[in-house]
Amino acid sequence: MAFRRPHRKSRHGCAECKRRRVKCDETRPTCSNCSKRQTECEYESASSLLWANEERRPQPKSASSDLEGFAQLDTHLSPDNSFDILGRLGGDDSASESPASLNLSDLELMMQWCNSTHQTLSRNTRTESIWRFRVPEEALSHTFLMHGILALSALHIARTRDDQRHESYVRTAVAHQHQALTFFRQLLNNLTEDNAKAMFSFAGIVVVYTFGFPQVPDPADPWSCVDGLLQVLLLARGVQQLLNQATSWIRSSDWEELLQFDPYDPSPPDDARAVIQRLCELNSACSAQDPTHDVLIYENVIENLADMMTAVSSGLTSVPVAARWAIKLKPEFVDLAREHRPFPLVILVHYCAVLHRLKYDWCFDQWDERVPTAIWKILDDSWRVHIREPMVEIFGQNFELSAE
Repeated sequence: MAFRRPHRKSRHGCAECKRRRVKCDETRPTCSNCSKRQTECEYESASSLLWANEERRPQPKSASSDLEGFAQLDTHLSPDNSFDILGRLGGDDSASESPASLNLSDLELMMQWCNSTHQTLSRNTRTESIWRFRVPEEALSHTFLMHGILALSALHIARTRDDQRHESYVRTAVAHQHQALTFFRQLLNNLTEDNAKAMFSFAGIVVVYTFGFPQVPDPADPWSCVDGLLQVLLLARGVQQLLNQATSWIRSSDWEELLQFDPYDPSPPDDARAVIQRLCELNSACSAQDPTHDVLIYENVIENLADMMTAVSSGLTSVPVAARWAIKLKPEFVDLAREHRPFPLVILVHYCAVLHRLKYDWCFDQWDERVPTAIWKILDDSWRVHIREPMVEIFGQNFELSAE
């Protein structure tokens, strides 16, 4: 089909050029011909397209006027001036503001969050929509949460991408996390309904960030690795304890799903039941041998470990499952572990075995193998027998070769 050639004759020239029958370049408010002749330049009709240097003339609004204006654009467009139209539509330059330059690093990190990192905190499709969309929306009003999102995304990239920029992403993560904590601490004593969602979601981000931040323990000191995990557990518990007040507002909001775990069979499977039974028997035996052994503290820890094992066996393998055990952890248990008592170390190895089954291993891969290896080196043969089963689960039958 043949296309109609565009009409290039000027149809909207000024009255003087039309009277003289010369081509008008239609420059407004004064065309070049009238400017050279120093004559008055008038246009017989006003275009519906307002140019940047032209005053608006009052005229009645009609449906056809918009169509006419867009039709007139075609007579002025050329490869040289096509994009000039966009500038003219902007109006007076003095009234416009220059936007800040794009921060491509932050844009990359936000894309990382929306595409991948948010899944680390999600338990199901219902919570995924909150973490993926609603949390970034909340961050637009709360700077500390925005920095927290960017920090975790940078850390996620650093831990999962094999490229030359690993250290750069770690530094970016540290910088954003520092900014986030600076603003977050200022609000700890001013928790309100308006910032409850931001504070609550930031707490979850901090827990994952702490689990996932790369640790460099002293290879000559196995206790440095154990102490690193204990610090993470304490921080996870402490952050959540500070935000207990926020849960009441979350529970009465459209974010309530974040507080609800998917239902699962509370009865532990046979293998988990056998593990818990052996730990309970060991707890009683330690109490009979050591008067200072606090049975009740360990009973609480073992009970929560049994619940975690049951949830994971039922298919709940998200990060919040691991964080929940830390949140429920009694600080006295951590103190006992720091006193180099062997029984809490046995429990920690079983906890690491459960971490080994979780979905997002980039957060836990430095704990679920390093800590059991360190504890195997710390314990003597009389206690090693109590952690053989979780060691086999983590490393396989020949675990002693990799642990030594």
